[in-house]
This record gives sequence, structure tokens and C-alpha cells, in this order.
Amino acid sequence: MPYVKNNTNYRKRSKRSRGRKRAAALGILCLLAVILALALRPHSHAAGVAAFRPETASAAVVHRVHAAPWSPAAREDLRKQIRSALAGGTDGAREWSCIVIAQDGTVLYDDRASHAVSPASAQKLIVADATLTARGTGYRFDTLFAATQPPSGGTLQGNLYVAGSGDPSLRSDDLKQGVAALRAAGVSTIGGRVVIDPSALAGEEINPLWNADDANEDFMTATSGISLDGDTAEFHVIGESAGAPAEVTVYPKSSALHVYGSVASGGGDDVIIAATETPNEFRLAGSIPPGVEEKYWLPVHGIPQYAGSVMDAMLRGGGIVTDHPATTGEAPVDASILWTHRSKPLADLIKHMLIFSDNHYAEQLMRGLGGMNGGIATDATGLAEERHILQTEGIPVPGLHIVDGSGLAHANRVSALTLGKILAHFDAAEGGNSLYPLLPRGGKDGTLRMYHFTSAAGRVRAKSGHLDDAASLAGYVNTQKHGRVVFAFLINGSPGDPDGAIVTAVDRIAER
Repeated sequence: MPYVKNNTNYRKRSKRSRGRKRAAALGILCLLAVILALALRPHSHAAGVAAFRPETASAAVVHRVHAAPWSPAAREDLRKQIRSALAGGTDGAREWSCIVIAQDGTVLYDDRASHAVSPASAQKLIVADATLTARGTGYRFDTLFAATQPPSGGTLQGNLYVAGSGDPSLRSDDLKQGVAALRAAGVSTIGGRVVIDPSALAGEEINPLWNADDANEDFMTATSGISLDGDTAEFHVIGESAGAPAEVTVYPKSSALHVYGSVASGGGDDVIIAATETPNEFRLAGSIPPGVEEKYWLPVHGIPQYAGSVMDAMLRGGGIVTDHPATTGEAPVDASILWTHRSKPLADLIKHMLIFSDNHYAEQLMRGLGGMNGGIATDATGLAEERHILQTEGIPVPGLHIVDGSGLAHANRVSALTLGKILAHFDAAEGGNSLYPLLPRGGKDGTLRMYHFTSAAGRVRAKSGHLDDAASLAGYVNTQKHGRVVFAFLINGSPGDPDGAIVTAVDRIAER
């Protein structure tokens, strides 16, 4: 099947017109009046200003805002409003699981909250919780260049070991910086081989429970201890003059990739880059208009071998001679480190995963949990560690059945109660919430950018999920009077509009 190209959105900047001097003077006087009025207001009203603009305040400040208690009448009204709003998604649905939790931990709404259903990508809240809890927000992944003997006379006599750590964010440009560092240190020849060490993670590259029809999509990529570029290759297609073949380049360079066929310049825009039955072999077809440039990202496989071929090409491109093709193996424990690449802090990686719903990040992070206590980092051990952390935190897990980290498998089952309690657990954490600022903002970021909230606009942060007939949204919404509220809405097999119903329900909560 053809791979869907990336669509980039451009935003035009509007110019601000200059006002007349008189209008400017009046504006300044008004501003001074407002500042004076705010300065004379009681302190409690200043807290109200912070609550009104939750996205401009720090998470800790929002967390401390006074929340009016929920009266029995307010709770009943909320339940009626949510039930009515969700009816557009739950009526006729196969199954669902919904919960709303107040800032003090009180359950405000429960409709089959303990019933485990397909969570889709909302399941990423579990790996976010487990990884932040186990590693801490400042943890960084290290990728190393190492050798058993130092370079001498411009030659590294032995092997150059490239040891991965399961870093989901490692890019080929990062390795290129390592090659440049070797060259700057005077290395011009590798006497041995490049040895890729992927032993940080083990197990199958592709989860056997994922839908095989998605094998050519960039949201279903390999999991490996030496992950590179999200384990995809970038195809850059440029339309030439009509009738001529389009220019197609692949980055990074790798002898492990094989491309045949061509894309024609002219006609419609229907570029096809399809993986064949042979791993890392791609067929080009279709056409692209002259002068048009497009980028596509296709999954690659056999990641350690692929990364080795990329390293060989980078060394040659960097002026370092290597006479033997790369291989795989484990770096000796006594090897000396020549260069280190450190990832961004874990909080940044989790934020990327949640905002863009990055399946690859979720799988890498989940599997890595399994190796933290000296075990082998596989899906089984990573999932076991997730369940152990949930148990340690006292999170209820009725009907929990998880087979991956991303929620990509149809076999996953998670309840709204589990997701809601994870969110509430972080919200009550000492020192303020560490998960809230990592979630996308409704209508603004990543997968929530196209959600059209009204009353909740600027007040909601959440993780969405979609998988065939599963729709979900779980996160936080800041209400008008009752502080921040946790919600988790999961609907499967709806004949209606579950997304629209969920958005309306969140808007109704924000109005309270």
C-alpha cells in the first residue's frame, strides 16, 4: 500500500496596525488603571486570576488554586450533563468505560469505570506513569562509541563498538556527530570493524499481535536497543521537468536498503513507496508534479545490521577508512568510552510521546523497563514491570490486559478507572503534578490540535486514542469553580460520533 505523505501546515503572520497617538495614550492609562486595581485587590482574588488562565501558569501554581467543594446538587447536575453529552457516543456502542474524578479524589461520575475496553493510544499513560516513576524526569539515555584500546597514529587498531541504550530519540545525525568527534581526535582508520551492540533491549522487533496490514506505515516500526531515526528511512522526492523521472534520495545512506522503480514527474500527485516482501526493499511508482518536494518515512527492519551499514557510510563520508563491513556483538565490559551521546531528559521524551502519540517511543520505553533490575529487557519483562509499578502505586487494574506499550494492538484492555487513577495519582504527587505539563493542550498540540473544544478551550490537557472503532480521551480539565478534574472516556464500537460526544462532555465539565 502507498505510504501517506507528511503534510506540513504553514501559518501566516498578520501585521499589527499602528494606532493613533491618542488611542495609544488612552490604552496606557487604561493599563495603569488595571494594574492599580489588581494591586489593591485582596490576595484571594489574585489566585482566581491564575485559575482563570491555567495554561499560562506553572503546573504547581494551578494545583494549589482553591477549589470550591462539590455539593450534592452540583454532582448530580454534572452527572446529568456528562451522561447526556456522552449519549452521542455510547448509544448503541459495543462497550465503554468512563470516569470523572474531583481534585480531592472523589469520584464524580462512573459509568462502567471498572470495565476494561480497548484504550487505543490512551494506554500510553501507563508507560508514561511507569517510566517517570521508575527513572525520574531527569533520566537520560546514553549511546556510546567505545574501543578496547585507544587510537594511535590515526588508527584505531581494534573494533569500534557502538552501544545503544534503547534511546527512542537517537537520530543518525547524532551518530554523525560522533564520527566527526573521532575525526577531530585524529582517527583516520578503523583497523577492525564497526560492532553494533543492541543488547540493551531483546526480543522480536515487531509485536506479533499488531495488525500486519500496517507494516508499511511509520506508526508501526521496529523496537531495538540501537533504534535509529525512529527505525525509519526518509525518502525525499522532488518533481523534475514534466516527463523526466523525479529525483529520489534516501537518508541516511545505507547499503542495507534497496530501491527500484521510479516516480514520474508530471501528472497527478500519487507517489507510491511500497515495501516489498524482501526486508528493506522498496518499490517506487506513481507521479509527482514538477517542482514539488515531498518527504516520506518508511519503516526499516533488521535494525542492528541497518545501523551498522549507516555507520559504515558515515565513517567513509567523514574521511575514516574501514576495510571490513560492520557486524553485531556486545561491547567488552573493559572497553573505554571514546564518545557519548546523551538524550534529552526523560520528561522531554515523554512529552514528545504523549503530544505526537509516538508508538515507537512507547515501545522502546516500555521494553526498557524490563531491564532496569538486571533482567532481560523484553516485552514480557517490560509489561510485568508496568504492572508491578501500578500495584506499588495502589492503582486499581480491573480487567487489565496489556500486550504492548503503545496501545497499537487490538488485544489490549484497560479500564477508565485505571487511567483515571494514574492521572489522579500524579495530580496528588508531592511537589506538584509532573504529568500534566507533558500532555498536549486541547485544540493546540499534536494529536489534540484538531479537537474543537468550546468551554474547555485553553483548559484541557489530555491523551487521545484511536484504533479502528475505538475512541478515547483521558486527561485533566480545569473547571470554573471546582479546580482541576481528571477524566477518562473510552468508547468502543460506537455507531455515532464518539469523539464529538467526548469533546462535548469535557466542555460540560469545564463549565462547572
